[in-house]
Amino acid sequence: MIDIDTGGEQAVRVLLYGDVDLNIIDGSAVWLTSMAETWSLAGAQVDVQLKAVEDRTLLSGALRSLPGVTVRTAHPPRGRHALDPMRAADALQELDRREPYDVVMVRGIRICRQVARRGAFAGRLWSYVTEFGYPQGTAADQPEPWSQLGEVAEASRLMLAQTEQARAVLEAMVPAAAGRTVVLSPMVPDAVPAAPASATSPAASPAAPLPDSPVRLVYTGKFARRWRTDLMPEIVGHLRELGVAAELTMVGDKVQHDPDHPAWADRMREITQTPRPGVEWLGALDRAAALDVTAGADISLGWRDEELDLSLELSTKVLESSAHGVPPLVNRTAAHEELFGADYPLFVDGLGDGPEEIARIIAAARDRLPQLSARVQAVAGPYRMTARAEVLKRWLDRIGLSRPARGRRSRPVRVVVAGHDLKFAGELVDLLHHDPDVELRLDHWSALHHHDEAASQRHVDWADVVMCEWAGPNAVWYARHKRAGQRLVVRLHMFELRGGWLKDLDTDAVDHLVTVSEHYRELVVGHLGADPELVSVIPNAVSVADLDRPGLPGRSHRLGLVGMVPLRKRLDRAVDLLRELHRTDPRYTLHIRGRMPWEYPHEWRKPVQREAYMDLFARLGADPVRHAVAFEPFGADMAGWLRKIGWVLSPSTVESFHLAPAEGMASGALPVLWDRPGARDIFGDDFVVEDTAAAARLILQTDADPERRAARGRVARERVSGFDERSVAAAWQRVLFGGLKTRIT
Repeated sequence: MIDIDTGGEQAVRVLLYGDVDLNIIDGSAVWLTSMAETWSLAGAQVDVQLKAVEDRTLLSGALRSLPGVTVRTAHPPRGRHALDPMRAADALQELDRREPYDVVMVRGIRICRQVARRGAFAGRLWSYVTEFGYPQGTAADQPEPWSQLGEVAEASRLMLAQTEQARAVLEAMVPAAAGRTVVLSPMVPDAVPAAPASATSPAASPAAPLPDSPVRLVYTGKFARRWRTDLMPEIVGHLRELGVAAELTMVGDKVQHDPDHPAWADRMREITQTPRPGVEWLGALDRAAALDVTAGADISLGWRDEELDLSLELSTKVLESSAHGVPPLVNRTAAHEELFGADYPLFVDGLGDGPEEIARIIAAARDRLPQLSARVQAVAGPYRMTARAEVLKRWLDRIGLSRPARGRRSRPVRVVVAGHDLKFAGELVDLLHHDPDVELRLDHWSALHHHDEAASQRHVDWADVVMCEWAGPNAVWYARHKRAGQRLVVRLHMFELRGGWLKDLDTDAVDHLVTVSEHYRELVVGHLGADPELVSVIPNAVSVADLDRPGLPGRSHRLGLVGMVPLRKRLDRAVDLLRELHRTDPRYTLHIRGRMPWEYPHEWRKPVQREAYMDLFARLGADPVRHAVAFEPFGADMAGWLRKIGWVLSPSTVESFHLAPAEGMASGALPVLWDRPGARDIFGDDFVVEDTAAAARLILQTDADPERRAARGRVARERVSGFDERSVAAAWQRVLFGGLKTRIT
């Protein structure tokens, strides 16, 4: 079984690798050293495998001085300077073979793909890929990279994205990434000065440059065409033309070749060798020295080509500059507006802005630098390494940190999950898949009544535990063929109680029955005459940690309905509610997420169902509220979609549980449930209404009072905490493995 324990005397062991050369100082290389330091602050023992032979120690030297960090030297083949992805994966596997790691974190699409294809580090792989959604990347307009990312996501315990925007794109384009992607933002060293006590107090910040003193500008990093580094020296001259004295310090020595502009690199090198008044070139510095240079500036330059505005990344240099109280000049992007605010005066706005326009922006902001310094320092606070270390600890706690088996059993427990539809068993399958003490197989029936009987028999002969998802004919078959000493667990949802096959289920052969609510537990006990002690309630799991994301502006006026098929989902009630709300407030909109009824052939073939939907759509088409209704496609990225939803509707006449409102509650939305059997048992009384008019009153009264909405949000989060995946996982462990012998031979 899984050890959910990140504490104790034994530190978490982390193997860290980035497809980056630490001899070259750029953002990716700095990330590797920052990541190692952050893991160290989280109390982990970290091994860092280098990619390249060390020619200089500007970055690797700092790594070797970190407590709890061991640097593993690169040993590429003779004549090679660095490990290719295949040899890097070999090196990682060899280190893991000597003593297994708890977490293997790798960065870069090539190494992530190599590790994923090998099936290495199952349940322990954390993959960080930034090569998507980027103008010069290969993902936005080509399907193949998304397929590659799908392979990586399938093999990963966690996927890491740098921003909320990047996570949204990744989860939307790669279904396997949904539910396992977390935001790993850049990290700022704690040694960087802390934010002032008051983020609005000019007295706590550096003074503005004196009228006769120069504005000190700084750039650190690689020299690249789309980073505008060839144009930056010209800013100094344009500022002087505006009557503003200025100095620029350029730090770095890596000149990036641009295949579309082959002469650019030579031109950039020539610029670095050409003296220019007020411009100083310092070459490569170690990280500490580069940060000291930044700290002595008034403004740092993060100006880039507008093509890069679609980037989903957040620059480490921007955050480090902010932590020093040095306002960065950056392009106006959604990520930068979210970070600094839309009114930040050092945004580059226009297309094709040149050095002359940049000089005007700087000159206009010159007298506001003290206030801007305090403002950006406060922004950087959550990105400090100590804060990021706490985030790492929460992730470890969330996933339960699987460790290799340590002799509790002579072999892993063999578990089969059998059923025709496993969509509600995803959390259970993940739990078992990532448990090193479990060997999992799936018996996926082709339909409710159809399966490969020979294959199922082989599963019976092999398994220690069989879990039947749905109490359908699969449960009847496995109960008949169960071996002596084998444990059989059956989960019953709802429709099975109407199935004629249920009378054939040998309940004496079933070791434990599971339902998703107390209401259905009572029905099962009464219908099957089962021993109440052998029937447990295990709710559908909700990943509170994954769903708890920043909400988008205006979400309180957006209603969400997940699924409209079959008719008992009552789309008509949702439309009626929207119409009722519009009598008071026309800002409300209804977002219907899911497949259309004709996408379910078994439903669309039913004349009554088809006619009812056609009538409903005809009435909606003639209704004035039709402009406030959006039909949105089904997708795995529920957590991202819920960021914009303020109310999740559950107007169904019958549900065994209904996961959507529970997920909404975890996301910060509020649920509205029309009264039905079992609804109050699961969700309590606060959000259950008698009819559509009552639903409208609940929404309008709540949204009219921010304090009331906040209070109801706290009630919703408290209620949904009982559905959290960790407590559900523990309940499943007790049910599945509680009756097994300590050792299995």
